[in-house]
Amino acid sequence: MKAVILHGGQGTRLRPLTHTGPKQLIRVAGKPISQWGLDALRALGVNEFCIILGDNGAERVVDYYGDGSKWGVRVTYVYQGRARGLADAVRGAEDFVGGDNFVVYLGDNVVLEGLEDVVEGGDFNAVLLARVSNPNRFGVALVEGGRIVKLVEKPKEPISDLALVGVYRFTPEVFEVIAQLEPSWRGELEITDAIQRLVDRGREVRFRVVQGWWKDTGSPEDLLEANRTLLDRYASASVASETVSSSVEGRVTAEEGSKIIGSIVRGPSYVGRGCVIKDSYIGPYTSIGDGVEVDSCEVSGSLILDGASLFHVRIVDSILGANSKVYRRTAKPLGSKLVVGENSQLGLE
Repeated sequence: MKAVILHGGQGTRLRPLTHTGPKQLIRVAGKPISQWGLDALRALGVNEFCIILGDNGAERVVDYYGDGSKWGVRVTYVYQGRARGLADAVRGAEDFVGGDNFVVYLGDNVVLEGLEDVVEGGDFNAVLLARVSNPNRFGVALVEGGRIVKLVEKPKEPISDLALVGVYRFTPEVFEVIAQLEPSWRGELEITDAIQRLVDRGREVRFRVVQGWWKDTGSPEDLLEANRTLLDRYASASVASETVSSSVEGRVTAEEGSKIIGSIVRGPSYVGRGCVIKDSYIGPYTSIGDGVEVDSCEVSGSLILDGASLFHVRIVDSILGANSKVYRRTAKPLGSKLVVGENSQLGLE
């Protein structure tokens, strides 16, 4: 089985975090968002991946995943450039797919339930669905008599509360129907229109309604929720960092090359490689990227991305972009809630 991971889109709701890189590479619970999908599919036997690149930080994606050998898989790339819709992105993988059935996984979603249904053998199309309270934000499916009969992309008046959650399985016939699509009112080639044409042709489009947790990580709040949930489920007690006069409590993963000095770190939490945490409290549900410096701080429920530095601050439920710097000018015991973009500096009074 082959899989196509879509890595395009501008991530406008995540700005300033996505001004300089793709949203799919933002790390939650120690991994880039898209890697959660790659790892889950790999565990089910998928070993060939095609990543569709957008025009935001494509080189970073290639640098991170390389040829896939680090994960024991093969990774190739197709450059889509400017976003022209999910169906257009899928079309870019036609040469990679050849005559095989394949899975499509949206790289900014975290979906870990139901994947076995889309990788099993046989010639069929399939989608994963979930009931949502805001279906106008998603592609929506109408199911009657146990069959999908209609799909609409981001409807102003939803036809149901069953949203497509960003995992699809197709036969190669999908490329034929995509070639016949016209742009939607949004100016894009919609994946829902492609699936609708398969339905209209009488093709089998199976579905599964996901009952468990999944997340479209389109906003800072979504990222923090994903981080919290994934740490809850997958954090383990694994401390390879150097610890000096410190207390590491609960399910904390602390990678090699980091130093924890005179600090308390409570899980579930994650500390990346090459970090220095000094005289600080790191509370539960915090994920710290590689090369981060934390000195005399209190941090809880936050995402601190690679290369960031914090001095004499207390933050909760915050996201600090890569290589950002946050420090307090005066010693006041205040807590701040922040979303700070890459390469930024923020001085707090």
